[in-house]
Amino acid sequence: MKKTRFFYGKNYFLSVLLCWLLLLDAAVQFNLGQAQEKDTKLEEKSGDEESSLAQEKPSGAAQAAQSEQTAVVPETPEPVLSENPSIRVLLMDSSYGTYYHPSVTVEICGETSAYDVDSPELADGPVILDGGEEGICISSIKRQENPPVYQGKLEISKTSRGLLLINELPLESYLEAVVPSEMPASYEKEALMAQAVCARTYAKKQMEEGTLKEEYGADVDDSVNYQVYRNISPKEQTSEAVKETEGKVMCQEGELITAYYFSTSAGTTSTDEVWGAEEAAPYLKSVECDFDAEEPWSRWSVEIPWDTVNDRACSLDGCSGALLSLQIVKKSQSGAVTGLLVTTEGGSSELSQEYDIRRFLSPRGLTITEKDGTQTKGGALLPSAYFSLEAKEGSSFLLQGAGYGHGVGMSQTAANEMAKEGYSCDEILHYFFKDIAIVTE
Repeated sequence: MKKTRFFYGKNYFLSVLLCWLLLLDAAVQFNLGQAQEKDTKLEEKSGDEESSLAQEKPSGAAQAAQSEQTAVVPETPEPVLSENPSIRVLLMDSSYGTYYHPSVTVEICGETSAYDVDSPELADGPVILDGGEEGICISSIKRQENPPVYQGKLEISKTSRGLLLINELPLESYLEAVVPSEMPASYEKEALMAQAVCARTYAKKQMEEGTLKEEYGADVDDSVNYQVYRNISPKEQTSEAVKETEGKVMCQEGELITAYYFSTSAGTTSTDEVWGAEEAAPYLKSVECDFDAEEPWSRWSVEIPWDTVNDRACSLDGCSGALLSLQIVKKSQSGAVTGLLVTTEGGSSELSQEYDIRRFLSPRGLTITEKDGTQTKGGALLPSAYFSLEAKEGSSFLLQGAGYGHGVGMSQTAANEMAKEGYSCDEILHYFFKDIAIVTE
């Protein structure tokens, strides 16, 4: 009996222990499962967060692309206009005969001053006067409108031959006194604008070339040698034309052209071959021009006494003795006389430059009859080199001609008639000049 009870007691104890072990194992397994599930959820959550972050934060390439899309585009800077350069103008005397003045009298703000070669103010170098807004009145120089008033500064320097006067001022101000001196202010607006572009282009070209720079320290003079300046004061219409074309010039292949112009054509224009050029400048062309055919200067005539020509012939190299004949021996393609043979008893001489021919046949003091019958006193040059010649032996030479001026480039009267017909400034310029670009500098 005791043995059996002991067996059952021992078995009971083992059964309880086994149950506890099973329960403990189950608890451990349950806890492990919970832990694994928690870890899995954490990993899933972490993966979701990383995926979310990956969607929210772009890659490097994406960031760069986004940066380009969102970058602030800098504003295009305003174009910088070129500065208005200064031009130095050498002032000639009242007769346009010389650069040297015996004296000069100026008035600035109501105060008058006079200078000559003995003035102590000039002993140590040039005197520079500033006219301010009112300008400098030079009463010792006579022009068509007197007294002339010059803007900018006046430089007075002493030389052994007299005083040199240089007016320095902004280019655009200079042009306001050139345009009315070269073209009537009553002309059409588009013609005045074309004249302003020509004058600006010509002036800037001369500033580049500097033909007067070394000897005189100037860019141009104020005569027909370059452009007539301040013979007539600025006018509202001409100043407006300068302002509306401010900075505009004519170029060919990036280079400024020499923008020649003249008064009235002879029915066609010339090239620079009339001045002896072996080949015409590429922007110059001879064009038919009938726009100014009804202008008074389109036809003219003058009679020059034989004795006058005889006296001039004696001054030519190769000529001596009495004048025997004058003969036209060469003409340009456009019809301008480019060869005039002067024959005397002691020899002959040929004039081959348009300017030399016009000066030799100067009608100074003689009467020129224009197409409309108007009679005008002649000057230092023949109206043009487009003429025929009829000799009245021992008496005179009758010249019948056409046009006024050298005939190269733009005809001013034609430009005015073209403007009346509706041509624009640019169209006028492109008509007279070949393969050019009109640009703003």
